Amino acid sequence: MADAAKFDKNMASARGDGEGCVWLDVPHAPIQVRGLGFFEAENSWNRLPEALLPVLRDKRPALVELARHTAGASLDFVTDSPEVWVRAQVDAPPYMSHMTAAAQCGCDCYVRVPGGDWAFAGVTKFPVADRSFCCRLAEHLVPHTQVRIHLPLYIGVQSVEVGLAPGAQLQPPPAFSRRGVAFYGTSITQGGCASHPGMAYPALLSRMLDAPCYNLGFSGNGVGMPDLAGAICALPDLGALVVDIEANAAPEGLLEQNLPRFLDAVRAYAPQLPVLVLSATARPASLWNGTIAAEAEKNAAVQHQEVEKRRAAGDRQIFFADGRALLGAAGAEATVDGSHLTDLGFYVLAQNLVPLLEKMLG
Repeated sequence: MADAAKFDKNMASARGDGEGCVWLDVPHAPIQVRGLGFFEAENSWNRLPEALLPVLRDKRPALVELARHTAGASLDFVTDSPEVWVRAQVDAPPYMSHMTAAAQCGCDCYVRVPGGDWAFAGVTKFPVADRSFCCRLAEHLVPHTQVRIHLPLYIGVQSVEVGLAPGAQLQPPPAFSRRGVAFYGTSITQGGCASHPGMAYPALLSRMLDAPCYNLGFSGNGVGMPDLAGAICALPDLGALVVDIEANAAPEGLLEQNLPRFLDAVRAYAPQLPVLVLSATARPASLWNGTIAAEAEKNAAVQHQEVEKRRAAGDRQIFFADGRALLGAAGAEATVDGSHLTDLGFYVLAQNLVPLLEKMLG
């Protein structure tokens, strides 16, 4: 079998040993772990608090494992190191057929120089049978560069280290300019099927809005559990919530039942929190399959009507967006498999959500 890596070095794994680096175990001040709302209190790579896990084991056990997936988590700092490495041990090697190893189980890196915008710097490239990696993420950096390392989307991490040049200085990242946004939803929310972690739409929006974004997408299990509302509303400096559950709740017959119950629970904890109910993006098959199109129309209507009912009752901090309209001209080209989004889909979705979230965040 021909191996393209034999002919094109850019297709080969880019593992190294980081020899000569100074390695820093995370957590390590002033590196900030962002996107995990309970990390500071519990020192755990978990998207949900420890106290909630017994409830999840009883009612929806898959959430216990999915909560370990580090979607949305990042390591943020400022440094004068000319290069940045990452070394990590994850729970399992890559396992999907339609999502890259780098997105499932690897890391990527974005950098921002003073006065500049975020720019993609690099990604981990490692053998797909491995559950550990050591890779250089960025090089030729200038002093005072802000670095963001996104952690894996679809696996848990056991250990993470950052490698810097000897003698490099570290500073904490600048504070965000906006309050945080939580995204509660499905596999698409979690990041399926971005090509690398920073292309999941909550990560894109964090960079676009300069806001902390909490990714609470749980693949196949974002069904609108009221039990999660308290943990979501307890996230630090939360300024808005996006609820994107149709793709999981509707197939299980739970949308009409769970959406009102979940929103009631949110309002019990956060009466004035701006909430956006986002219906699912369009599936290409709806163009030729009338049954699929009608089901999507019905599901969007259920959510829109629930929002309008609450607004009529006086809740002016709840909003609706029809996901079917948000991919625009990208349409069917924006998915990997007819439902999960490509980087194109995530980018277009994020761009179209920016003005809505800016309004909600004030």
